[in-house]
Amino acid sequence: MNLKLFNMRLTPENAAGDQQAINAFMESVSVKKTSTQYVPDTPDFWSVLVFYEDYNGTHKKETEKQPAISEADLTEEERTIYAALRLWRKDRAVEINLPEFMVCHNATLMNVVKERPHDLLALSRVKGLGDQKIAKYGDDLIAILNAF
Repeated sequence: MNLKLFNMRLTPENAAGDQQAINAFMESVSVKKTSTQYVPDTPDFWSVLVFYEDYNGTHKKETEKQPAISEADLTEEERTIYAALRLWRKDRAVEINLPEFMVCHNATLMNVVKERPHDLLALSRVKGLGDQKIAKYGDDLIAILNAF
């Protein structure tokens, strides 16, 4: 198992670029575990430690098996639900003082929209959601989906 350390700086000029770098890396490897720590400094930042395994010739990336869903693949109704989920994620991230990607990635939210689970068991089958995220956010996600 390998590990890589990222710093997610909390300044407007750095936050988006740092987040894109983390997302791009996490999409290129098989992530096994992450750990985060808030570091008050100049500037303040989140330290993100990613434990991962490289993809090799015997293990294809899951995105190669199933094409990634993009916003263009969503129907008008699904785009409305996706927008509601992104707004929830933004509010939740502010509430718990985490970057939005640490609550849920865009790809995960799109998978939730496409699969439209109606309970926590079905939600557990959505790619990108593990037991911890379901325990933290599952009820919220189901409530948003059931509102439509």
